[in-house]
Amino acid sequence: MNLLCAQRLRISVTHLAFLAKSLVETVFHEFGNALQHMLTKQDEGLVAGIRGIEWDVVELPSQFMENWDTLMSIAKHYETGETLPEEIYQKLLAARTFRAGTLSLRQLKFTTVDLELHSKYVPGGSKSIYDVERRVSEKTQVLPLLEEDMFLYGFSHIFAGGYAVGYYSYKWAEVLSADAFSAFEDAGLNDDKV
Repeated sequence: MNLLCAQRLRISVTHLAFLAKSLVETVFHEFGNALQHMLTKQDEGLVAGIRGIEWDVVELPSQFMENWDTLMSIAKHYETGETLPEEIYQKLLAARTFRAGTLSLRQLKFTTVDLELHSKYVPGGSKSIYDVERRVSEKTQVLPLLEEDMFLYGFSHIFAGGYAVGYYSYKWAEVLSADAFSAFEDAGLNDDKV
């Protein structure tokens, strides 16, 4: 996780590194993956951690950890120690769902492009991978895809990241983790027994 943070920040010996809220969420996401690896009780490496886990739940722990809202307990002014004002905290909470529909459409685009490229696309055929992306984008984006868009060049999850025909697991894990987290909310997040 230190490497993850260092990749996004310019860190020097003389200055503190500040984390944006989105990076804090990423740290919690990756911590969920780390917990899944650390808490495995399987001695066989090929099925330990996230290996051998069904795609439907592989991202569940990481998405689940994103739900823990610890911002008020860790967000303090670096010089005075003053906690984050409640008004700003409430605005941050409200911002979390801002454009949620657009973000859902984005995930659906990624998922659909992934599934289509790995199930229907014919290499060397009359349609390019960009034609597939454009067709999917027409149904999943509010604004048209820019002519110079090169998203597929960097979509490493499905080409080099091990998620080929599995990107849907992010969206499905979001649903499952929200359902699982609601049980904690129902029991009371501040209850020590939970």
